[in-house]
Amino acid sequence: MSSWAERVHRRAADLGNVVTSCGHPATAPAYPYRLEKVKFGVPLEEVCKHNNNIPGPLLVLILKLNKESPHRRDVFRAPGHQGAMKKLIHFLQAGRLVNVDNYSVFTIASVLKKFLRKIPNGIFGRSGEMELFAINDLQNEVEQTERLHR
Repeated sequence: MSSWAERVHRRAADLGNVVTSCGHPATAPAYPYRLEKVKFGVPLEEVCKHNNNIPGPLLVLILKLNKESPHRRDVFRAPGHQGAMKKLIHFLQAGRLVNVDNYSVFTIASVLKKFLRKIPNGIFGRSGEMELFAINDLQNEVEQTERLHR
């Protein structure tokens, strides 16, 4: 195997590194032996504390939904298979490698809904929600857009 291929395989720990693994070898962290663990029921800041990014396995689930859900009806309304959901959640929490092709879109959507539902105080938190309501009350549309982007 060439040295470039060895560097790519050594640093391909999460999806972010897989996509951007062509950089200088000194800038990449050592290859971890496990994937990131996805924590259910903790604040979003703690879930995303590694490089301020969504954990790789969770991002793979989101990308699978993004790819396949537009071609299906009622993806977020239909329940997923309960046994497959428990298995997938266990794999995510343990940091094990998951083959998302083995799971239906409905099961993946149900797991993501469960993850989002268990975030304490919601995705934005209380202060973020209050700020969104304040932005909604603004009359100037340009100022609304600027504050939403921030």
